[in-house]
Amino acid sequence: MNTTISVPKEENSTLDGIQKVMYAKNDQGEFDRYRYGSSVEEFATKIAIEEYELLKQECLEHIKQGISSPIEYFMYENRMDLPTLSCAVGMFQFRVKRHLRMHIFQKMSDGLLTKYADAFNIILQDLKDFR
Repeated sequence: MNTTISVPKEENSTLDGIQKVMYAKNDQGEFDRYRYGSSVEEFATKIAIEEYELLKQECLEHIKQGISSPIEYFMYENRMDLPTLSCAVGMFQFRVKRHLRMHIFQKMSDGLLTKYADAFNIILQDLKDFR
C-alpha cells in the first residue's frame, strides 16, 4: 500500500522561526518525523494570546479596585489558566481561586506566596509589591 503523506508546511510567525514536528506513517507503514507549520494553528495561537492580553488588562483594573490579586495577573501573564496554575503550585483549584482575591492575597504568608513566585519565575518582592 503506497500512501502519500500530506503535512502542512506553512509559515507560523508565532513560533519565531522554530518548526514543530509531527509524527506520521511513511510509505513503509513506520512512523517518521515531519516538520510542519500551519496557518490555522498560527491563527488560533494569536487569538489565544489576544485573549490573555485582554484578561491581563481587565485584571489590572480589578487590582486597582481591590478585587483581584497580583497572582491572577501573573497567571495571565504566563498564559496559564486555573487548572494549570493549580498544578504548578501543587494546590487544589478551589484554594488557588481564593488566592486570586485581593483580600485573601493580603493575608497570605511569604511561604505560600513563594510557591506562586516560583511558578511565575519571579522573585517574591515582585509579587508582593506589584503595582
